[in-house]
Amino acid sequence: MTDASPMLDAGGFSRLLVVCDGEDADADRAALQRALEIAARDGAALHLLSVVEPPSEIERIAQAVGLSAPAAVERLVDERRAELKALADAVGGGPDLAPDVRVGKPFLEIIRAAIAMQADLVVKAPVMVSGLFASTDQHLLRKCPCPVWLYRPETTRPLGAVVASVDVDPGAAEGETGDGLNRRILETAAAIARIDGAALHLVHAWEAPAEGLVRRWAGDEKEVIDYVAGVEADHRRVLRRLRDALAAALPAAARDRLFIHVLRGPPREVIPAQAADLAADLLVMGTIARTGVPGFIIGNTAEDILNAVTCSVVTVKPPGYVSPVASA
Repeated sequence: MTDASPMLDAGGFSRLLVVCDGEDADADRAALQRALEIAARDGAALHLLSVVEPPSEIERIAQAVGLSAPAAVERLVDERRAELKALADAVGGGPDLAPDVRVGKPFLEIIRAAIAMQADLVVKAPVMVSGLFASTDQHLLRKCPCPVWLYRPETTRPLGAVVASVDVDPGAAEGETGDGLNRRILETAAAIARIDGAALHLVHAWEAPAEGLVRRWAGDEKEVIDYVAGVEADHRRVLRRLRDALAAALPAAARDRLFIHVLRGPPREVIPAQAADLAADLLVMGTIARTGVPGFIIGNTAEDILNAVTCSVVTVKPPGYVSPVASA
């Protein structure tokens, strides 16, 4: 990472894909209302999508009621379209908000729609199973190329606190520091924080992995303390650089609501705890390793964090990410 960080883009959104899956009408309504507010603020295009996945026994179900399987599927589609139309009317979506109902595997159709319309944000109410995101949501977090906002209906309105979790490695070689991913995380978090004038908190968890070795070889405790302090100073320096680059793209009032938190400990423990301490309404973070290799997921750490927080979450991919769905 160079010392001259380029200015970030803290603008708005232009193409929104809002997904209503019919699992919870109130949750769908809350997600759609929030998406409509963003679209109105930014002058963005909004596409309303739902995906019908026919039950595995559709043939038997159809036969039981005297229908062919295709006719039964069409009836499911018609019912979902009517539900979406009623929902759109209830939130004042207007005649231009025509529901798009597709048939297939939900996560595949959602990602294909996002790619086709070049969406810059997908908004969806999450479905929880035993406290974890359900399969469709997990697939979206891992594989959707644009940011995905899993919007919990209980999310405070207006947003009060947005947390952006960034991962930096001060010792990494040029081009391997995750700069592109961090920029997208911050740009997305800032664009959402703008909606309600929310405070934006940049949070980073750091560790001193060689402390044990230094302690074993050190002549005295001061050498250990100096090593740990040096590691922390390096991480703080990078976070301040990111903060300053973002601040340069924000209006003066928003700069007063921009904070950094550099915290020692494992990310899977530190990030959820800090989000709770800040009473975060939203956590924005990446789900791809800092190397940016397409399709390479950080893995358990990211998913543990996402499943541990109780606020809404937005996941972001780095520049150049190619979804495996794009070639499926």
